[in-house]
Amino acid sequence: MIIEENEFDKQIDDLLNKEKTARLANNLVETLKVTKQIARLCFDTKQYSKFNELIVSLSKKRGQPKKAQIELVQMAMIELKTLPINQKLEMIDAIMKVCEKKIYLEVEYARCVLMLTQYKEDDNQIADAAKILQEVQVETYGSMDKREKLEFILYQMKIMIKKLDYVRLFIISKKIEPKNIEDDNIADLKIIYYSFLVIYYRHENNYQETAHAYSKILESLHKNRQLEATKVDFNFKIDYNTVLENYALYTILSQYSEEKQKQLQTIATTYKYGLETLPNLQQLIQAFLGTELISTEPQTHNIQAAEIFDEGLENNQQRYKDFRRQLIHHNLRIFQIYYDSVYLNRITELIGISTEELEEEICIMMDQKLLKCKIDRIQGIVDYQLKKNENDVLQEWGDNVNKVLNLIDLTSNLIKREEELFL
Repeated sequence: MIIEENEFDKQIDDLLNKEKTARLANNLVETLKVTKQIARLCFDTKQYSKFNELIVSLSKKRGQPKKAQIELVQMAMIELKTLPINQKLEMIDAIMKVCEKKIYLEVEYARCVLMLTQYKEDDNQIADAAKILQEVQVETYGSMDKREKLEFILYQMKIMIKKLDYVRLFIISKKIEPKNIEDDNIADLKIIYYSFLVIYYRHENNYQETAHAYSKILESLHKNRQLEATKVDFNFKIDYNTVLENYALYTILSQYSEEKQKQLQTIATTYKYGLETLPNLQQLIQAFLGTELISTEPQTHNIQAAEIFDEGLENNQQRYKDFRRQLIHHNLRIFQIYYDSVYLNRITELIGISTEELEEEICIMMDQKLLKCKIDRIQGIVDYQLKKNENDVLQEWGDNVNKVLNLIDLTSNLIKREEELFL
């Protein structure tokens, strides 16, 4: 439909006069009808610049019904899909001006921000995209669908990773409550969320939290293997065996604790059949759960090909060193089980490290309260039997007295019962 410029302006002026009359008369039906006619006329004649001006001006008119603004914006959102990029950006800008700071148009505003950000991302303007995104607080939008809201927050996290802004990435991640994504209908979003957390915690060298994030991914894959098809950016592998391997290895890399041992036990039992395809990893887990000495040379465990040691990932060398450290720490805990005291050169002979490194690792474990001992450098002995202070001695004495009294009380009750039965 082609209309001369003057004819178009005349029709627009007529419609604007009708719109004003209907609006001032509080005639909602007529106002909606005329505003739709204005929008349709602009779209049919390809007068998008004129529409951008009109939608902004109409939204500022005194007494303009919310319904009329909503209808205009929704028509514009549909028309956006057919426009070339330049005209699309201009219309997005106009829509955002109309929607800004209006609760009843908050969803449309968020969608426009998302489209604008995606264009910036494609154009490699990551800093600009991040600046636009961080101003939108979709977690407060009550009218937005749960899935759409989560997708928006995940996109915010993705842009922060691209920007390498890990502080803001962590802040944004807190907008999602873990309990809110424990839903099978959004299991794919759960995987993406925890994948981004893995990237963050891996950057921070926080092995315990990285392992926890991998455990959540594995939990979903264990329920539904089809989720392996979930697409995650940054070359993140959603493969069952890879995720299982990473979960186990990051658990091993974390500092020793009762919780760590429980996690390793859970991996060994819950994912027993999955570990059968990873025999080297299975043996390593059993070694850490056992009470025997193991080799402190990482290459002897045949896991160099694991993803966590991939040269393409940051801090891979640090993880290799920390893996060796956990092997050493495991052996030092085993010595504490079987020895009251032992010569330093005997330890170095059995686990294959230098005396200097041994002393350093013992000091680290003592500082982390993972080991209770002292080193006699003159005699070259590690003494695990530390002298107890007065409070510990008194506490032990009190516990022993209580045990004796409980035994006496139990014996007296048993004797009394026998007397009642046979006398």
